[in-house]
Amino acid sequence: MLVLLTGCSAEPATNVKTAPPPEPRQVSIHIVAVGDLLMHMPVIQSVKNPESGSYEFSHIFTPVQGLIENADYSITNLETRLAGAEYGYSGYPVFNCPADLAGEMKKVGFDLFLTANNHSLDKGTGGVIATLGNIEAAGLDHVGTYSSAEAKSKPLIKTIKGIRVGIINYTTITNGIPVPADKPYLVNVVNRPAILKELQAIQDAGVDIIIACIHFGIEYSRYPDKEQKELVDFLFDSGVDVVLGNHAHVVEPAEIRTMTEDNIEKKKFVIYSLGNFISNQRWRYSDSGLLINLALDKDLGSGLTTLREIKLIPTWVDTYRVSGKQHYRILEVNQAIKDYENKADPLLTADDYQRLKQVADELSPEFLFSLDSSLESAAR
Repeated sequence: MLVLLTGCSAEPATNVKTAPPPEPRQVSIHIVAVGDLLMHMPVIQSVKNPESGSYEFSHIFTPVQGLIENADYSITNLETRLAGAEYGYSGYPVFNCPADLAGEMKKVGFDLFLTANNHSLDKGTGGVIATLGNIEAAGLDHVGTYSSAEAKSKPLIKTIKGIRVGIINYTTITNGIPVPADKPYLVNVVNRPAILKELQAIQDAGVDIIIACIHFGIEYSRYPDKEQKELVDFLFDSGVDVVLGNHAHVVEPAEIRTMTEDNIEKKKFVIYSLGNFISNQRWRYSDSGLLINLALDKDLGSGLTTLREIKLIPTWVDTYRVSGKQHYRILEVNQAIKDYENKADPLLTADDYQRLKQVADELSPEFLFSLDSSLESAAR
């Protein structure tokens, strides 16, 4: 009744003046990145639905799905080929995965597959092209391998809430399998002139931030080597703002650097290796990884985009058995520790709890920024 009476004012409501909403002064986005989707056969077999024959990978990621799908853009390294049944499913040393993985990762909330790594050519030229077709059919982006010279010539630039993000992906090796001489576009192999050419194209197109995703380093080494550091120096000096590393299958430390470009002081960030996100590597250091969340702000007045916050979230691959069948799931380490202590997760055992605490210590800020003193710039 009160609402109806209020609507019977002597002065028409159309004469009431309201101030327009203020124009936004900045926009903010969150970009999430994780490490390797290292698709060993036990992982693939664990998600096969015996009734439908489909592979339901998304269940593995349910505990951390919110962290991925709530980001504005989410990135992962595809450490397998995704060429489907025609090429035969296989794990180490020559990987190939069911095409279902693409749609399942789209369901989880991923947006981009990095495809340049040491397993890019595991199934030859056909495997590269079939993989890209399956990724595109699922509505996902990809970068690092290409089906033609024309596709390679078009850099990946995403406009996310008005912030233009350029992304490149290169690998240092292809496991001794040469890129075909008549198809040099197939895989981005680290080559500094080629990187400079792509970066120049991205800069000419007008971007606010550049992310370089590099497959490099020594497997199972917990610290970057000289070549990694020199390549990161080159990338930063060439205009890259963020470097995301993979390949080691363990987490390597991060650095935050303050650099000056065009008389403007900027924060730049590198994580030398994000470790494994999912794999069957059950040994210490390789059963864990990092999910990172980068908060970027763009000032609409000056046009300057800054890296405001970095969150580093340790993850761990848990295995458990149901009706004699092994299953996998990815847990956020600190939350899983709380869940065990509060008896909120019946699948966690006392041994799991001890390993989770160990991972939390292994991936502490003291380790993650052991190459850099800028601890106050990072948040877990």
